[in-house]
Amino acid sequence: MKNLDSYFLFTVLCLLNIDATAQKAVIYSNPIVGAVSTNSAKVWVAYKSKEQLRLVITDTASRQVIFPQSADAIKSTDGALCAIASFSQLEPGKKYFAVATLNNGNIIKVTSFKTLTDTIPQKISFTIGSCALLEPGFLRGAFPGGSDRIFKSMVKANPDFNVWLGDNIYYFGKHYTTFDGMFNRWLKIRIKFKKLSSFLSAVPQYAIWDDHDFGPNDSGGKFKLKDTALLIFKHFWPNDYPYQEQLNGNYFTFRQNDIEFFMTDDRFYRDAPCDSCDFLGATQVVWLKNKLMLSDATFKFVCMGTQLLNTNGFGESYDQYKKEQQDLIHFITTNNIKGVLFLTGDKHYSEVCRREINGYPIYDFTCSPLTTPALPRRLLGAYNNGDRIPGSDYAKKNFGKISISGDKAARVCDIEIFSVGGKLKRNITIEAKDLQRK
Repeated sequence: MKNLDSYFLFTVLCLLNIDATAQKAVIYSNPIVGAVSTNSAKVWVAYKSKEQLRLVITDTASRQVIFPQSADAIKSTDGALCAIASFSQLEPGKKYFAVATLNNGNIIKVTSFKTLTDTIPQKISFTIGSCALLEPGFLRGAFPGGSDRIFKSMVKANPDFNVWLGDNIYYFGKHYTTFDGMFNRWLKIRIKFKKLSSFLSAVPQYAIWDDHDFGPNDSGGKFKLKDTALLIFKHFWPNDYPYQEQLNGNYFTFRQNDIEFFMTDDRFYRDAPCDSCDFLGATQVVWLKNKLMLSDATFKFVCMGTQLLNTNGFGESYDQYKKEQQDLIHFITTNNIKGVLFLTGDKHYSEVCRREINGYPIYDFTCSPLTTPALPRRLLGAYNNGDRIPGSDYAKKNFGKISISGDKAARVCDIEIFSVGGKLKRNITIEAKDLQRK
């Protein structure tokens, strides 16, 4: 770091030594921030230019600049690039600006964010959602996923960060057959939908996938381009992945003070459904069990793209993989790993389910859809679910907000479901002390 004499420093370290073939320099959107800790963060940016992109993090209060510790990028055939830069040497509880520039500072995009504090805040809140069908093409006006209005309401909800639970975009046939098809689908949606773009840069973002942002409908480990899909996803979301080669896949953990998130991959290792088949896969299950055992977080949110608890047999659920599902739940309950809550997506309706197993209440908050048409549950036989908490379901487009509050010894989790326009529709409160064996 070094002192600044002006509000921003635009003479910065060269981030990427890649010569793009573009005729006109452009940074496609404001930077997106993720993997934020007390002293580090990752920043995503997409651009096209003959010159090199410059990216720094600035602290205008103390007039300092932080250069990227490392960076990685992928490039489409037409010369567009997506880059993720890693920054360290940040300070706890401070506001920073991620500043991307091209053309000697004539093209500027800026995003602000705040690092985590050293102490546990009285309240932490975050938004969640899944199933964001958006169509940037010429049928946009008539398409069922034509509006991104919900993301304006999510900004107004003022979360500390956001968690995506899968189907964050939708690939169709022409998209998931090539690298460029996947790359361009992601980039076009982030360019065309301004409310979505504003939300992505408003708060730190964390994401897992489900089938539609992985490959074909209901696809799994046999998808031939799954390695390509993984490469694309990891370069469009600034997540903090494990580096061990044996942990290949789209799963990781992150922590926000006294709450921890276990972001799972329900596609890369997934078999076709059967009671003894793999869902997360043996390696990922071992990883998840170890992470849960080692965690001292008050609340432990296990995030999956597929619903955990569902007794009606409609659509995909972890219940289709009974051996692995029961093994994971048995591990949590018999070891009395306190504070576990599951967050899931996919179903095109929201509900909170509860199933008591070995004296431990297992909760599953399914939150869906953001922009995709809601499911006509009664017509399709998807309405009945014996695990659902009565009155907790909401079958229209929505997003979730979860708030953690209270003193350290008496933390409380408030689960809320909001409409597209930001109106509160459902609310359930769970106390930390109740998330353990009786």
